[in-house]
Amino acid sequence: MCVPLCTFETMKFYATALLLVLMLFSCKEETKVTVNPRNATDTLQVNFDENKKGNIALTPAAVKAIEGWESFPELQAHIDALDTVRIQYLRVNGEDWISTASLAQSKVNDSLVNNAMRSRLTVLFTKMNTTIQEASKLEVDTVSYYKEATELYNAFQNLKLQINLKFQKSIEELLEQYEVEADSLSAVRDSTQVRRDSLLRVNRVPVN
Repeated sequence: MCVPLCTFETMKFYATALLLVLMLFSCKEETKVTVNPRNATDTLQVNFDENKKGNIALTPAAVKAIEGWESFPELQAHIDALDTVRIQYLRVNGEDWISTASLAQSKVNDSLVNNAMRSRLTVLFTKMNTTIQEASKLEVDTVSYYKEATELYNAFQNLKLQINLKFQKSIEELLEQYEVEADSLSAVRDSTQVRRDSLLRVNRVPVN
């Protein structure tokens, strides 16, 4: 009867030792420090690449024409802030930025935009999505992120260019305006000549 007892005690000893070893390794696993890959990029700001276009200012006529476009000012504010906000901010607030681009695309009167502008709005919405996607990755590829952000900025400049083109005066309108202004100047000149002649007659000065 001794042998089975000794075997049982031995097995119990080894089982207890194995359990202690497993618990020890488990504690070590729990004490490991997990490094978040985003820590290396969360504080970075956009560095536009060499393809960045110059800023296009809206003409006074365009500014007045889009006064009723409610989401446009917020969209412009986002683009203006693109190279000042950090990646973490863009990741956290990305849904709001995408929503603004979506509203700018959908909540606009048909009389305000033409097909060229709608095409530019579609591109802008797409680039807004891809930029936010790049910023939201666990391991951000900064080269890809900067590229998408630059293309988003350029898409907005292209949109503003189309807005200016839509609301600029046509050649016919410019010619008509020129003719009206020319007629007005001629009328003023004739009126001035008449007054001059009248004064000369009153003062009995010969009129040429």
